[in-house]
Amino acid sequence: MNSALRQGSALLMMVGMAACTPPDPPVLPPAAGPAAVAPAREAADRDDAHAQRPLEADAAGEEAPAVVSVALDHAGDVLVGQRFSAADVTEAWHSAGLADGLGSGACDYYERGSLPEGVSMMVEDDHVQRFDLDPIDGSYDAIAQPGPFGIRLGMSRAQALALLPPGSTSRPHAYDPEVGEYVTWQDPGSDLAIRLEIFGGEITKLYWGASGAVELIEGCA
Repeated sequence: MNSALRQGSALLMMVGMAACTPPDPPVLPPAAGPAAVAPAREAADRDDAHAQRPLEADAAGEEAPAVVSVALDHAGDVLVGQRFSAADVTEAWHSAGLADGLGSGACDYYERGSLPEGVSMMVEDDHVQRFDLDPIDGSYDAIAQPGPFGIRLGMSRAQALALLPPGSTSRPHAYDPEVGEYVTWQDPGSDLAIRLEIFGGEITKLYWGASGAVELIEGCA
């Protein structure tokens, strides 16, 4: 074999070996920082950012109580439509006692448990139907917890309407139509709604959840 043929054969062997050698791994740029971590529970139905962070300290430097996430479908960890029966009631829960002695389809109100402070829930036929920003005993004057969209008791009508999405409706209050009204907003994408009771231009009651339950003027009554 002459010199030219030997060199050509050697070159072909080198090319063949190179083809069998795996390529070097690509060099990735360094990460800019840790990956974003999703929150523990996903915000739903336009959950308001104000309802997910603690209140600012007051002028005297005392920290206000932290508030708990609420939206049209939940209050804290409790969801609208969630099953809740007498078997779920522990010492941590307080019942209004409306369903005592009643059978299937009974309605009652519960508070405390895993609900935010100041929030009660209406349970009918063993399922959560709505939440009220109103303790069972009616002592709601000092409630710091806001409802959906950051709306709070004691807010003016104008302040509340500025926080509600467009499309709310109003009708006179059933017991005092001269100074009271119901303002209701129905979520167009679900069967969830929120209702404000307003007297003298101020939010006095607030409840949200399944639209049919929100329409009930006196809850279980």
